Formats: sequence, structure tokens, C-alpha cells
Amino acid sequence: MTANTVLRGLRALRDEGMLEFRRGRGVTVAEGADQRSELPSMMRQLMADAAHLGYSRNDLIEMIRGLS
Repeated sequence: MTANTVLRGLRALRDEGMLEFRRGRGVTVAEGADQRSELPSMMRQLMADAAHLGYSRNDLIEMIRGLS
């Protein structure tokens, strides 16, 4: 495994809210990361349920935007 592969993995985890990069302090597990790890699978299930009901990805995005 190369350093670039590891760095890409760390950045992906950071982008998902699982890790925090802190200058001078290194990388730490983000507070609440255990709950955040469930969200992507819940979102995939939501997308599958929406598709089953005939909604497109864009329909679902617009519905979510309408909640705020």
C-alpha cells in the first residue's frame, strides 16, 4: 500500500466526518463518529426505498432541500 493510498483513505474518512485533521496534533477520531458511520448506509437504504417507489435521485434531493 502506498502513502497516497493511505492518504486518500484518510481524506475520505475525514470527508465523511469520521476523522479530524488538526495541524500540530495529528489525526483524531471525530466526536460522534460512531453515529455518523451509520448515516451512509441509512442514506443508501433511503435511496433504494425512494427508487422502489418511483422517485429519482433528483426527486429525493429536492425533497431533502425542501425540509430546511
